[in-house]
Amino acid sequence: MLEKPRIGSIDDALRCAEIVNNWVETTKWMPRLYSKQELLEMIEEAIPLREIWVVGNPVSCYISFNKELSQVVALYSDKPGKGYGKVLLDKVKKGRKYIQLWSHSANEAAHRFYYREGFKDVAYKEKGDDGISEIKFEWYA
Repeated sequence: MLEKPRIGSIDDALRCAEIVNNWVETTKWMPRLYSKQELLEMIEEAIPLREIWVVGNPVSCYISFNKELSQVVALYSDKPGKGYGKVLLDKVKKGRKYIQLWSHSANEAAHRFYYREGFKDVAYKEKGDDGISEIKFEWYA
C-alpha cells in the first residue's frame, strides 16, 4: 500500500531539491540551469506560497501547486511508475474543477501519465522559461 500524502514543510525542501537535481542530471535533453543550492532556495521560497504535497519520509515524490492559477508547477518522483505521482495528483484534483500545467515537449513519459489521468493537450510554446518547448495540459472534472 502506498503511503498517504502529507503537506510538505520547509524540512522537506532539501530532499525535494535532491529529487529535481537528480532528474536534471539523468535527463539528457534537460539543460542544467540551476545548481542544487539554487533549486533548494527556489523550493524553500515556494513552500509558503504554494500547496505542496509529499509522499514518504524521506520524500520520494512531491507536487507543487499554485492555487491562484490552478496550476501544477512541479511534480517529481525518485520512483517513477510506482504510483506516487498519481496519489499526489489525485490529492490536488480533489475538490477542484480545473487544473493546468506545462510539460517539456520532450518529456513523453510525463505526457503518457497526464493523458492517463484525464488531461488534454491544449497549447504549445516554442520556448518555455528554460528555453525548451512546452505543451500545455488541462484537466476538467
